[in-house]
Amino acid sequence: MLEDFIDIKKDCIGIVGRSFALSVLSLLLHESSREAAGIVLEAGVLIDESGNPLQDGYDFPLYADVGSMLAAHPSIKMVFELSGEADLVRKLRIALPPEVALVELPAARFFLRLHATDRLWIACKANLMQTQALFKSVVDQFPEDIIIIGSDGLILDCNNHFVQRSGRNFAALQGENPLNYYDALASLCPVEDGFINVPDMSRENGELMFSETDDLGKIHFFRLYVYPITEEGKDKVVQLVVICRNITERTLIEQRLQQSERMATVGELSAYIAHEIRNPLMAMGGFAKVLIKDEGIDPAGREKIKIILEEAQRLDCLLKSILSFVRSRDVQKNNIDINKIAADAMQLLSLGCQLQGIEVEMDLDPRNPLGIGGAEQIRQCLINLVKNSMEAMPEGGKLNISSGVSERHVWLEVRDSGPGISDDQRTHIFDPFYSSKVNGNGLGLPMVKKIMEEFGGEVELASRPGLGTSVVLLLRKAPVA
Repeated sequence: MLEDFIDIKKDCIGIVGRSFALSVLSLLLHESSREAAGIVLEAGVLIDESGNPLQDGYDFPLYADVGSMLAAHPSIKMVFELSGEADLVRKLRIALPPEVALVELPAARFFLRLHATDRLWIACKANLMQTQALFKSVVDQFPEDIIIIGSDGLILDCNNHFVQRSGRNFAALQGENPLNYYDALASLCPVEDGFINVPDMSRENGELMFSETDDLGKIHFFRLYVYPITEEGKDKVVQLVVICRNITERTLIEQRLQQSERMATVGELSAYIAHEIRNPLMAMGGFAKVLIKDEGIDPAGREKIKIILEEAQRLDCLLKSILSFVRSRDVQKNNIDINKIAADAMQLLSLGCQLQGIEVEMDLDPRNPLGIGGAEQIRQCLINLVKNSMEAMPEGGKLNISSGVSERHVWLEVRDSGPGISDDQRTHIFDPFYSSKVNGNGLGLPMVKKIMEEFGGEVELASRPGLGTSVVLLLRKAPVA
């Protein structure tokens, strides 16, 4: 379409008149910009004060008469008479062939003004179309949703990223209610009868962060920006520009950094407390063991001492877990067969699953993928995950253990059919000492995450309430021998 405006046929003209009577009109024709304006001055017939034809002096060819000029330049379709003399005009009307139009001086002035205006409009429109195409191309390259909302609260325009993410075509999105795609806009914009009331918008920019869970149960984080556009010279808001940016990766990095800082602080404090508590706890446990053997204590007293001993042992076990969690250790990294690790772990837990009515399905990659890690530590991670799934399905369910290879990792996945985890719980699931269980110590999943990070691996959790939970252990691939 743009080429239709730019590639326009030139208008070839000739001029006739007296050299001393050349007006501003002829000067316009002499300017070098006439080519860009679409006017080609092919030739002319000019005479001096004595009535003699000129032969040179201009940057276009001159001829003695009109007939010679037209014979030499058949492309000329218009002849401009620039002197305004009635006698010359009359002679030209007789001499010019029917296919060549005579343009007298007043009409020539009007023609060139109109022609210049028309060419300027075409140039402006072409430039505007080029600018629009460039802007659209740039905006379509942005990796975030950009939509423009009109004064009626409906989608006026959008970029290609939003079109692809919505799964609809551009024509179908125009005129749609943006609240159907971003209900979070209701927190930033006034809403009336189910539509954004754009004229009542504040002129201040707004933003908020929200999260969504995809079909696979993975949580994604987004930041929504709203920029009001006001009418020029007025305070009235006429349009909104909405930008939605996926900040999942950045948010997860920030969460990991915050979690690392919290774990460092908690670790130092926990190590100090564990050491301080352990000494008196050992003394309490020792005295309880002595007292429980004393035959002078009646059965009721012995039962109470037994409870003291059991609770002391439970606390000692918890302190060992805390010290194990906070204590840094040098890990030995080896090439490990994750299929073998999965089979060994499930051999220990299969009876418990069977007694609990849990159906176990093993879907291990036949290629026996090798990862980098420690066999005992990864086995313990897998056991922790399976136990969590068993606790989530006290009345039975389905448990799937699978393995595989991706571009950068080998992986082990534990997937259960339990009640799932809410979004609120998921943001804290790897925090130390956070637990949704009554008697949980909140160190199971943080320990799994810590072990995986020590081996340069990762842990991915996906869950949807009512549809179960999936935890994936990602280990670096072992180099090919």
